[in-house]
Amino acid sequence: MRTLAVLPSRYAATRFPGKPLALIAGKPMIQWVWEAASRAAGVDKVVVATDDERICSAVHDFDGQVVITDPALPSGTDRVAAALEMLGEPFDVVLNIQGDEPAMHPETIAAVVALMAANPELPMGTAACPFANIDELFNPNAVKVVTDDRGHALYFSRSPIPYLRDSSLFAPDFRPWMRPEQLRLFKRHLGLYAYRPATLRAFTQLPPHPLEQAEMLEQLRALAAGMAIGVAETPHLSLGVDTPADVQAAEHLLKERNLA
Repeated sequence: MRTLAVLPSRYAATRFPGKPLALIAGKPMIQWVWEAASRAAGVDKVVVATDDERICSAVHDFDGQVVITDPALPSGTDRVAAALEMLGEPFDVVLNIQGDEPAMHPETIAAVVALMAANPELPMGTAACPFANIDELFNPNAVKVVTDDRGHALYFSRSPIPYLRDSSLFAPDFRPWMRPEQLRLFKRHLGLYAYRPATLRAFTQLPPHPLEQAEMLEQLRALAAGMAIGVAETPHLSLGVDTPADVQAAEHLLKERNLA
């Protein structure tokens, strides 16, 4: 199985312009993502897909490969699909590793690749890790996923799901009553997707779905269209960087792993 990892990376982020070039422990954010993808078992090729010459220059500085995509593309997934077509090479699986995930662990990427290799009928894959603490359940930026008995995603949400009806979890004083086995019911979704090339092309032709627009979660478009999404479980947390304030948390996590 031949696997391509594409790192969509846009300069003009509304909340954090120039985000991919933000320095984390002396290296631009996009370099951290590229190095993680390059170290992951089962990944054959890594490219950054961007619309900006400044990002292109930074990628060339650390000897990475980059493709320039149309700045009018509406999403990172569209940028990944465009990169696949521009490369013109055959791949069995295409990974979308978001360029604002500097703490994405190589073992997490490898787990998603292994999931796709072991399940050739699976159109899409992603990853999830445990929640470290209860407070994270109520952070809308920490996306939750629930799965069926096959490990396929049932739903993704910014709200805490599943709802524990017979518990005090959602009461103001829930914390003393939360049991470890209850916390294990919750899975934190990570910013990583795998597609079969045909699935990726089909996905980008679908219109946005009302569920996707309500939660602002693109993967709900795939579920609503009946595309199965396998979920690889990993112990490794990854933190997306949305604002300048998130840089410190990502750097702290990398230091915990003795990488920064």
